[in-house]
Amino acid sequence: MSVQRVRDPEATKKALLDAAEKEFLEKGFGKSAMSQIARRAGITKSLIHHYFGSKQGLWEEVKARRFEEYYQKQMEMFDQYDLSNRLELLRESVAVYFRFLKKNPEMIRILVWMYLERDQEMCLEKDKKLVEIGGAALEKAQRDGHIRKDIDPRFILFTFIGLCQHWFQDKEHFLSDFASEGLPEDLDEAYLDAVNKILLEGLLPR
Repeated sequence: MSVQRVRDPEATKKALLDAAEKEFLEKGFGKSAMSQIARRAGITKSLIHHYFGSKQGLWEEVKARRFEEYYQKQMEMFDQYDLSNRLELLRESVAVYFRFLKKNPEMIRILVWMYLERDQEMCLEKDKKLVEIGGAALEKAQRDGHIRKDIDPRFILFTFIGLCQHWFQDKEHFLSDFASEGLPEDLDEAYLDAVNKILLEGLLPR
């Protein structure tokens, strides 16, 4: 262990988080070993307990670190956007989440491992806050007659999250099994445009 890391707790924590993320992404939470994480980081295992308490605490911090960027961008949008135009807010929220996942393939692998291991603890407090604010905005849009009222807002949020996640989890399936002729050069943006048309136009009042 380097003298510099002993004197710099933030550098030590970052080294542990970087090493833990690599280990978790390769093996999932269940099969990852704290001894291997410490070895990757070049730090004694006792420091994992010192900074994070346990392997579970380290895993939670790895997820929170990846989620933080999206959380901050979405909260800024809620603060700055014209909430009177809730359909446009929904459109931009979908785009922010989609492009966050595109930029962070590590987040996709974390989500896959969470699904496989039935791990639902995803930055729970912040995640719930986004769902609460988004759900309230959709309910207001329903009351104002901007979107149809016969769909539970929670289903709307869950649908847009799923549409974004599944594309990056299974895009290779699309490329291998569907005809590729005539597809646009920027396939990700073309899919995002299709999601907006399917989701938002399907939400219009009848």
